[in-house]
Amino acid sequence: MTSTDMAKIGALYLDMGKWGDKQIVPQKWITQSLKTHSTWDELQLPYGYMWWPKIGNGYAAMGDSGNVIYINPQKKLVVSIASLFKPTAKDRVAFITKYIEPVWL
Repeated sequence: MTSTDMAKIGALYLDMGKWGDKQIVPQKWITQSLKTHSTWDELQLPYGYMWWPKIGNGYAAMGDSGNVIYINPQKKLVVSIASLFKPTAKDRVAFITKYIEPVWL
């Protein structure tokens, strides 16, 4: 999956399942997938359906290899990062929240 593909998924979530004028994913599913369904006990991080609903100032889908889709609904911001294998992706979110979010209008 390319970073462009990942950004499209992020845009779909940002727009609550709408692509243009067409609802292609039910809004109810978007809302349900962003609710906490389990918790990573070690760090007390909530987890939804493939999404970390409370990461930085928004929510994110993060892969073990460092791939990230980060969404800040308040700023209407979607950031996607595709990368080579890296065991932890936390530095990606820190980079986004420190360097990208502050300059996003």
